[in-house]
Amino acid sequence: MKKIQCYIQHKKLEEVRGKLFELGVPGLSVIDAKGIGKPLSQFESMPDAKVPQFLPRVEITIVLEDEAVDEVVDTIAKTAHTGNLGDGKIFILPVEEAIRIRTGERGKQALY
Repeated sequence: MKKIQCYIQHKKLEEVRGKLFELGVPGLSVIDAKGIGKPLSQFESMPDAKVPQFLPRVEITIVLEDEAVDEVVDTIAKTAHTGNLGDGKIFILPVEEAIRIRTGERGKQALY
């Protein structure tokens, strides 16, 4: 299993959510986040700035079977893409175990 953690612009959230559920993603979590990407790009666009500023983003977290990761990541990347600075980042991390608290199911069964 893998954990996909991505940071995208707020305006892309609903479009990304729709595409993910079309793919059959079993669920996701969303958190409002603030972040600083490449600080130098902010200084270029705001020459008077002394310190890089936080930008609002949305963090999406999904845990999936390994087999589904590539398609989901490709979908997020294509859907969230604008071609401008600040489109976001996607991280893929290993997940050792998943447990559904209600039933005690473990592994892939806990995801669905």
